[in-house]
Amino acid sequence: IAMLGPDLGIDNMNWALTLNLIADESGVDTISLGSVLAFATEAMKRGLVSEGDVGLKLDWGDGQTFVELARKIVNKEGFGSILAEGVAYASQKIGKGSEKFAMHVKGLEISAYDCHAYIGMALAYGTSPIGAHHKDAWFISYEVREGRGVVSEERVKKLIWMQNVRGGFFESAAACRLPWVEVGYDLEWYPKFLKAATGLDYSWDDLHIVANRIYTLMRAFWVREKGGWSRSLDTPPAKWFEEPQTKGPLAGSKLDRDDYERMLSWYYENRGWDQNGIPRKSTLRKLGLDWVIPGLESAVSLSE
Repeated sequence: IAMLGPDLGIDNMNWALTLNLIADESGVDTISLGSVLAFATEAMKRGLVSEGDVGLKLDWGDGQTFVELARKIVNKEGFGSILAEGVAYASQKIGKGSEKFAMHVKGLEISAYDCHAYIGMALAYGTSPIGAHHKDAWFISYEVREGRGVVSEERVKKLIWMQNVRGGFFESAAACRLPWVEVGYDLEWYPKFLKAATGLDYSWDDLHIVANRIYTLMRAFWVREKGGWSRSLDTPPAKWFEEPQTKGPLAGSKLDRDDYERMLSWYYENRGWDQNGIPRKSTLRKLGLDWVIPGLESAVSLSE
């Protein structure tokens, strides 16, 4: 609802539900669809695309027009064929600085958390191995509770801990986070039930090692397939750094690049990766991933 409602300026539930239905019937992700519709609208508002380019006049809150464009997207008709490839691709095709407000990381559209004032959640999006998704670390909930805008290594360690629990253990064990997050189920029960179901007697310390191995292996795969890596690939869109919020109690807020770079450096250090975000040989060996080294070295030079 967030991405196909408020993100588009829509306050009528009927239009939001209609857009959701189009996405569901077409097998299209609702977050990505909402993001690409918003991107196209912002591009038109900034004068980067015209009504002639899109075939429609886009405006915030215009549910009928968004429904028409959504159908063009899922059917890959006209300008919809460009938008169907996502905001990263669309911004490359449009150019003219549209990359700065193409809200994605690693090609995956950002879900509905604005991070102008939440540097921890911005780092969670930036470092998520599948792109900008809240699944691995719903860190904004922690920032709301414990204070936003904190720049410290301890915050980074907390983020890694949350990623290891949610994206490491929960994903590999096919366990749901709902009992823990929404119901208040104690985390200590998870390894107990893992033992009851499988006979594997793992402590949470053991499970964090497993999670670190998972995250490092996913990063190694990314690096090998791309033939390299850079910090920019772990950084959220320029809009959060360059264009402050204009409304609400946090008007004027924006991310500080130097602060983000410090947080990212701490993240790499605590993951055992070098300052370009590439796993170190020593980390790969410690995690039992020695076999990964030859394949990685064929793509990049590894630090010890």
